Amino acid sequence: MVEKISLSNGLILEIWDYSRKLAGDRWLVGFLAQVGVEPEASHFSSPYYYEKFKEETDGKVYYRYRKERTFVPEDRVGELFKGMKESFLTAVKPYLSKPDFKERLIAHEVKLFEQKVDWEDSIRKKDEEAERLEKLWQHKKYF
Repeated sequence: MVEKISLSNGLILEIWDYSRKLAGDRWLVGFLAQVGVEPEASHFSSPYYYEKFKEETDGKVYYRYRKERTFVPEDRVGELFKGMKESFLTAVKPYLSKPDFKERLIAHEVKLFEQKVDWEDSIRKKDEEAERLEKLWQHKKYF
């Protein structure tokens, strides 16, 4: 992490640089900006989803923005990263600073998480039913 920026709505924007050398003097310039927010149990439609969320995550939902450029000459890495950061802050910082950003992010990410859990549960139930039927019919002869 290269920088933490306090936003006017109380959230913290983290700026990460994951640039690395690829080959010779060529680099991958990697820029990541993220805001992490901890939802509470009341944000979930049931305690079941909240417990699954705590089991499967670090307890936060994230807004993340990534940008990469590959095969950048070594002498341009710093300049390019700085440009990515400035462009991002100019375009997106006002959006991230809105007073309702936190609640909107939580609502969106919690909805996606609950849909993912429902989908995984339905797949698991279908697999269990297929296994049950397979065991039930494994000794039957059809000819």
